[in-house]
Amino acid sequence: MSNGKRAFSLHPDRIDLALDASVYSTIAVQKAGYRLARRCSLVIECLAENELRGTLLLPQGTTEAHAREVAADFFRELSDQQLRERIQEETKGIRELVLAHAFSKTDLINRQ
Repeated sequence: MSNGKRAFSLHPDRIDLALDASVYSTIAVQKAGYRLARRCSLVIECLAENELRGTLLLPQGTTEAHAREVAADFFRELSDQQLRERIQEETKGIRELVLAHAFSKTDLINRQ
C-alpha cells in the first residue's frame, strides 16, 4: 500500500493482509480466497473507502515456509482474479451484443 504498510504479515496461525481497495475489488479478493479454500480460510473486512483488511487463517502446525507459499499463491491468484474482473468489465458490451445476436435468431417461445 502507498502509506508504507506491508501488504502482508506472517503469524503462526494466520497471514494478515492489507489491501488497497482502489487496486483490488472485494469480489476479486473473495474469489482469490475461495480458490485457496483447501489451504486456508479468508476473513475480509472493509476498513475505509480504499482499504481492505483480510486474514488468511492457516491450519495448525503450518510452517513459515508454507505460510509464505500460501501468501505468494494468494497474491498470484488475486492478480489473476482482478485481471479477470477488468476483462469482464471491458468486454461486457461485446458479450451482450453476441448474446443479443444469437438470441435474435431463435424463437424463445414455442408457438404451436
